[in-house]
Amino acid sequence: MRTRTRRGGLALVAVAMCLGGCLGGTSVPTRFYTLVPVATASSGGPARAGLTLGIGPVTIPGYLDRPQIVTRLGPEELSVADFDRWSEPLREGVSRTLADNLATLMGTDRISSFPWAKPPAGQVQIVVDVTRFEGVGGTMVILGARWRILGSDGSERVVRQASITEAMSAQGYNALVAAMSRALGTLSQQIAAAVHQLG
Repeated sequence: MRTRTRRGGLALVAVAMCLGGCLGGTSVPTRFYTLVPVATASSGGPARAGLTLGIGPVTIPGYLDRPQIVTRLGPEELSVADFDRWSEPLREGVSRTLADNLATLMGTDRISSFPWAKPPAGQVQIVVDVTRFEGVGGTMVILGARWRILGSDGSERVVRQASITEAMSAQGYNALVAAMSRALGTLSQQIAAAVHQLG
C-alpha cells in the first residue's frame, strides 16, 4: 500500500513539473535569421544600361530545405538546430540575396525573380543549382553551386561551377549566417563578372 502511495505521489510531482514548464516555466526562445546582401557599388564593374536580369530558378538540396539551420558535423553527419531557424525558406533567401547583390553589382534595378509570367524582352537569366551550403566544423561555411547564364533566346551562354569557402569570424549562428551571406556575395561577384564579359 505504501509503495502504491509513493508511486502515485511521484507521478503527481512529475505531472505538476510538466504543467509548470508549459504554463509558467522558462523555455528556450526560438531565434530567426536571414541572409543579407553584402555587395557594394564599388565592388562591381561599370553599370550596364538597359540590362534586365532574371534570377532563377534557384534550387537547394533537400536536406537544406527546412526551417531549421543545418550544419555539417562530418562527411555523413548533419546537425539540425532545434531553436535556430530561417525567417524565410532558404531557397527564397538565396534567390533574394543574389538578386539584391546583382542589382548593386550590375547597376540595374531591372531584376525579376523566378517564376515570372512572361520573361521581359532582352532578359539575361541566371539559373543556380546550390549543391551544398552549410557551416562545417564551427569554423567555416562552404557554398557549392552550379550556375548558368541564359541569353534572351534561352540559349546557354555561360556554364560554371563554384566552390566557395568563407571563414567564420566567431562561434555561433550569427557568425555562421554572416559567413553564408559573404559566400553568396562572392558567388554574386563571379556571376556579375561573367555577365559583364558577355558584353
